[in-house]
Formats: sequence, C-alpha cells, structure tokens
Amino acid sequence: MRLSRVALRITALIGVALVVIATACGGGNGSTFPGGGDGGGGSGGHGGDGSICLNGNCSHGGDGSTDGSTQCTGLECQSGIDNCAGKGKPNTSISGYVYDPAGVLPLYDVYVYIPNAKPDPIDPGNPACSQCEAPASGGPIIGVLTNEQGYFNLQQTSGDQYGVPSGTNITLVAQTGKWRRQLTGLTINACEANSIPNPATPSMKFRLPANSSEGDMPLIAFTSGCDPAECFLRHIGISDSEFVAPTAPAPAAWPTVVPGAGHVRFFTGYDNTGHGPPEGMAPAASNISGGNTPSDTYAWWGSSANLLGYDIIFDACECNPFSRGATAYQAMDDYLNGGGRLFTTHYYYNWFVPSPPATADLNSVASWIPTMSGGMGDETDSIDQSFPKGMAFATWLQDNGITTTLGQIELGDWRDNISAQAPAGCSTAAGTCLSTQWIYNAAENHPRYISFNTPVAAPVTKQCGRAVFSDVHLSGTSNDQTFPAECADPDPGGDHVTNEKALEFLFFDLSSCVQQENKPPPPPPPAQPH
Repeated sequence: MRLSRVALRITALIGVALVVIATACGGGNGSTFPGGGDGGGGSGGHGGDGSICLNGNCSHGGDGSTDGSTQCTGLECQSGIDNCAGKGKPNTSISGYVYDPAGVLPLYDVYVYIPNAKPDPIDPGNPACSQCEAPASGGPIIGVLTNEQGYFNLQQTSGDQYGVPSGTNITLVAQTGKWRRQLTGLTINACEANSIPNPATPSMKFRLPANSSEGDMPLIAFTSGCDPAECFLRHIGISDSEFVAPTAPAPAAWPTVVPGAGHVRFFTGYDNTGHGPPEGMAPAASNISGGNTPSDTYAWWGSSANLLGYDIIFDACECNPFSRGATAYQAMDDYLNGGGRLFTTHYYYNWFVPSPPATADLNSVASWIPTMSGGMGDETDSIDQSFPKGMAFATWLQDNGITTTLGQIELGDWRDNISAQAPAGCSTAAGTCLSTQWIYNAAENHPRYISFNTPVAAPVTKQCGRAVFSDVHLSGTSNDQTFPAECADPDPGGDHVTNEKALEFLFFDLSSCVQQENKPPPPPPPAQPH
C-alpha cells in the first residue's frame, strides 16, 4: 500500500491556518456524518429507526429497543464505522499540547475533547454555585485532561464508549472553567495517529485564548496595588485590549466581540509602600484610562451583588492591610459561597483575619499570624507532594525548568502570615484540612501558598467557590503609572520571575472544577440537556 503525506488543515480562531501533518494510508473512510454510509464494509449498519448500528450495537441508550442495544448519533458513530481494530489497525487518535494564552508554558488539567455538536455559549461573569464554572458542552464524544507537560492524547481505550471520529470539519475543544478555545475545521484520518502541530512560535501554538476574538474567557475584577500583579496577567498572555475600566461594556460569549469590552476590569487600589497614610489618604496605585478611584473600589466591595458579577476577583497587595469596609467582609463570604473565585496576595489576608471583621468561616481555614513580616531575599521552599495535584505541581515546575530540584523552589519577596493549615493536626493527604497547602517553608513548616473551597467545611459536593492566598509578592514594585506603563520594568532584578511562574499554575487551577483535593482531578461533567 502506497504511503502519502496528508496535510490536515486547522483553521485557527485568529484566522491563522495551522497544519496537522500525519502519515496516511489509503482506503480510510473520510465521512464526517454517517447518515449516507454503508456501515463501513460490514462494521456497522442501519437500525430500524434509521440509526447507525455499530458492531451489532445501536449504541447510546434509551431508544426503547429490547435487545439491550442503544443508539449513537452523529460523530459518535464514526469510530465504529471506521472499525480500525477489525482492519488490524490502531484506533484513530489525535494528540498535542495546550499552552497558556502567551503560548509559553504548557498547562496541566485542561480538558480536551471532541464535541458531537456545537458547544453552548459561555457567558462571562455571573457565576453559578456549581462545582464547575462551565460544563463541557456539545456532547463530548471522547476527552482527556492534559498532563504535567500539557500533553493530551485522545484515543479510545476500554473505558471509552466512543473513539476519535475521522472525517472533516471536526472541532477540538480545550477548556478549564470559562477559559475555552475551539479549533474548528479539523480533518482527522481514520486509524492513524493525528497530531496538532507544536511550532516554536508561541502565537501559533494550541493555547488558551488571549482575547475575545480567540475564544471564551472568565470575567475578572482586578484591583491594583503596590505589587503590579496586572503585569503577571500580561505575562501569561492576556492581551492589553482585554484590560478595561470598570464601566466598560460587558463582554459577550465567543465568537461575539463587543467593541470596547474586555475580560479584565481594572479597579484602582492603594499603593502604601512604606506603610504611610491610612486608607483614604494613601497614594493611588496604578490605574487605567477612564478608570475609577480607590474610594470607588472600596465602596464597590461592599455589595455581594457587585462581586457576583465576576467569575474571578484578583487583589494585588497594597502594602497595608486596610479595612475593606464594614459590609465588604460578609459580601466576600457571600461571593465565594455563591461560586466566585478569589486570588489574593499578602496584605489581602485581611479578607480572612482578624475575625471579626473577617467572617468566622473564612478565618477558620488556617492559623494566621498577621503580625509577622518576611524577607525581600530568596528562600528555599518545598512543594507539598502529599496529594495528587501537589505531585503534579512539583513535576510541572521541574519539567518547565522553573525548579532544578524536584519538590524545592526558590521564592523571593516572601511573607510569613500563616503558621499552619487548620484544624490543628489535619492532613492534606487524608483530606481533613479546610485548606490545601501547595508551598511551605520546611524549616518552620509555615505555608506560603494555600487554597480552599467554599462554603468552608461543607461536603465537597456542596462546595462551588474557591480562594487562593499567596504569601509571596508576585510581580515586583509598581511605579503607579497608567496601565500598561507600570509594567515597563517592575522587576529589574528578575527576583519575581519564579514567583510569577509558580503562581501561574495556581491561577489556572483556580478556574478548574472544585474537587476533593486528595483525589486526582476529574474531568468536568457534560452539560445537561436543554
């Protein structure tokens, strides 16, 4: 049989044509939908209701048949028609890597799947209290989570009801929470190992969307501070066009692009480097053209209805634990219990301590020592590998050259505001802690990074929110200029490069499904029928 080279074109969402190269043998069935086929040369046939029956089964359940068979529809039927095993060939597969929006770091725990129909729109903002911010819609035929190298390989195994369909105009989806990218127009050759190209050019890689034109993104409320963490969001690849004032138009589900809208609403906070004036008198941190004032931001925090308009709230340290406002603490508690996701650094520990004014349940996740400071230099910390994601985190850091010794990391500009997880004597491995420790200082056994699910102490099936607290500064020192000028050189010594890369893992994990952390991550559930 003569071998030929077949180029499989993928139309990227930004209008750039990527090419999948596979080695092809002739004679494969290239049809996408099975309605007019002949059953693939004896591997399938037509059921009495016009359905396609595969290898004696009319696959997918609930068709009223009495022979125990079920009915498949659309692309679900194609792998049975291809009948690769019956031809003595390997099952059809497609593999590749998924990267962050910058196309630089591969991402762990991203769900990659082939839908049977067009996926449902994902509306940015207004999170619901569900374990996953957005289900895997479109009727996933086959899917898998990326590993620590960001790698995926879709191929039917004994646990899969259906295999990878061959044909043209097939869609491949990469999704974590409301981050979702769709590659459309794929042609997949039957009974072959197909692959998504992994070119050197970052923008050409299979990556999560950097802006509204490329795919779906969560709606983020970002608050500026002395630590210019907005630069971190730029470094992971979010386009500058996505940073907008709080009053900008609301973005819409992809593929709609709303003029002037963006997915990162920029709220102005304080920069109290040197711990000078109290709130209301401290200097304003960096802002954005047409943006608000720190007093506007603090007033906005006072209502859970305001907060619940956003999928993620990201607070950069202001170099002082200013009071958030009399009603803000309960509002933040309600936000998290309503399905929101919170990412905080250093002095934003006062969302959690002291209590009051912080709520008792958020305070209960750790033993806090807010009077402790920290160091501007580096320290060697340890990765907690006692749970599956912790082991994956350590491997991810090592595989990407962020660490040189597995399970150890050099962090700079650290603080020391947590003495232990809670309750006392709990175990992450046993799932008895209210928070999860990701990085800790082994000498004192003090956590540096923790996350926790909400409502705190509820059964995991009833939890829907998540928070991350970093006791490490993220991006350097702000010059308080208008975005993006403050990101010109915030970290001249490069002391925060490792901090940012380590936080990237936890930032994208924040969007993943809420789960029991001492278990391996599960795939997101399929969308419920409308």
